[in-house]
Amino acid sequence: MYTISTTPGDRVDTAATIPDALAALAAQLTAELPNGPVAWKITDPAGTEHRGTNALNGRLDQLDFAVNELLDALYSQLHRSVDGGPHGARQQPRKP
Repeated sequence: MYTISTTPGDRVDTAATIPDALAALAAQLTAELPNGPVAWKITDPAGTEHRGTNALNGRLDQLDFAVNELLDALYSQLHRSVDGGPHGARQQPRKP
């Protein structure tokens, strides 16, 4: 089960699949982004947290574009995580 949450708004949804999780996040962001910056989190079935923040900076005309770009990136990231691969939430080792 995926848990999807955003703040402000403190909305929490759950979803059984990646597409449903992304649809829930899209709904949350579409509702909250016009009001200002939003922090979001998706917790996958393994307990891994995928986090981020988004802001439109008054550019409401960019809402659909911003949400779609994020969902495209998260789709791949969530699938890599399910497959056991790396994802953006993990820190990369520093080079000496």
